[in-house]
Amino acid sequence: MSPKVPGSPVQQERRASRRSPIQVRLQLADMVSSLLGRSVDVSRGGLFVACPECRRVGTLLRVRVLGPRGDAVFAVGVVVRCFSDLEGSHEGTLSPGMAIALTSTSEAWDRFWEDVSTTEGDEDEP
Repeated sequence: MSPKVPGSPVQQERRASRRSPIQVRLQLADMVSSLLGRSVDVSRGGLFVACPECRRVGTLLRVRVLGPRGDAVFAVGVVVRCFSDLEGSHEGTLSPGMAIALTSTSEAWDRFWEDVSTTEGDEDEP
């Protein structure tokens, strides 16, 4: 078995659906507390979140999109990776982030994902 090289096609194929870079405000809640964050990118099966603090790998989170439409867009996911400092953070401040794999989504989340997918495709048109 050969080792996986970062950025190699083998590693990229782990994701079931493509990621769309979109920033929306999020409220993340576990059984004890909640925190605010923003998405860095979103896919049908997960998202990457920049937030002021991380939760432990394996933590179950309820994710609520705080969008301009006021729709209740919820999903449930589990933290699969944590980062203490995201690349590109400036001014010497730490910018933690979490990768979250979704385990359950609402119909509203599915509509949200379809909107994200459609909007991204429109940007490529002349």
